[in-house]
Amino acid sequence: MKIYIEDRIWDSFQFFDEIRNLFKFPVEFEPYMFKDPRFLAYIRIRRPDKREFYEPFPVEVENERKGLIKGVIYDGIELLKHFCLDVNVSKPTVLITDRLIATFDEDGRYHLRMIVMGPAAIISLKGILYAPAKPPQYYIKLSLGFEDAIDIDVSKVLKMLLLQFYAYFKYEEVFCENDECMLHNCHTTEEIKKVKGLCEKHKKMLEDAVNLGDL
Repeated sequence: MKIYIEDRIWDSFQFFDEIRNLFKFPVEFEPYMFKDPRFLAYIRIRRPDKREFYEPFPVEVENERKGLIKGVIYDGIELLKHFCLDVNVSKPTVLITDRLIATFDEDGRYHLRMIVMGPAAIISLKGILYAPAKPPQYYIKLSLGFEDAIDIDVSKVLKMLLLQFYAYFKYEEVFCENDECMLHNCHTTEEIKKVKGLCEKHKKMLEDAVNLGDL
């Protein structure tokens, strides 16, 4: 497996050893940098209820070049397509980034995502924190001006997402209905807490590739 870490977070990324220990095969890491700031500015999400792209303003391109992207959300499908054109996707390939990514759904709105999968995958560390829905109390406090720390085990979720992509890439397995399995497609922080490991079906599927004792 090849895992690219976006260069802007390479020095602060803390999960190299945990990911290496997760798989029985070698995992290669490499820093990655998007080379086209105009394209990144072009695929910014402008409206939550419309999937449209506009020629960016020069200042937006310049901000991309400088890494001034706080609050920016990118169309995850376009970002993944762009990434796939730049890397070898004949083997499992993942980009881990701190950019917020979202996809446009059938309900006519964008939704933040932890991962976008296709020939390769993009995992958003900020998405792990912000994409899953929180308990009602979190939003009540937020509306009153109090922002609680987000209670998510990032390491656990990162492992879940990598396993989900590997199962999809290797076996075309799309998620698991068992809400305690790491391949379950969690949408809330409470669902993530329910996950305990792999179900029996996916243990058998992945036992040759995954160190089950490290889950």
